Order: sequence, then structure tokens, then C-alpha cells
Amino acid sequence: MSIKCCKDCVPPQRYPGCHGHCQKYLEEKRLYEIQKQKERAAKSPRLTNYDFDEIAYSACKRHKRRQRE
Repeated sequence: MSIKCCKDCVPPQRYPGCHGHCQKYLEEKRLYEIQKQKERAAKSPRLTNYDFDEIAYSACKRHKRRQRE
């Protein structure tokens, strides 16, 4: 779902800064934000390559042995 109410708006209905006052836009934006929150909550957290690199780096540091003199 995307915000479509302003796609075909033309002056005088649409003007610079109208998104702060347009009731149609504010309602669609509110519904869009609610939908985004539901989608984010439904997704499981994703691990990236960076996460695996951090895990591997910390594991290497933990298992590094000290050299005796």
C-alpha cells in the first residue's frame, strides 16, 4: 500500500506544504504507518554478513591463547 491521494491533485487543491494540512493525506499516512508497523512486527530479525563477521571476530579473540615467555 502506498499513499495515492496526492498523485492527481492539482492547484488550487495542492500547494507547497499541503501535506501538513490535507486531511486525506494525513489519514492515508496514518493508515500507511500502521501497516508498516504490522509488517515490521511480523518479520523476524535478519542477520547480515556484518553480524556473522562480528560473531566470528569475537570468537577468535576469546579463544586466542597467550604465549608464554
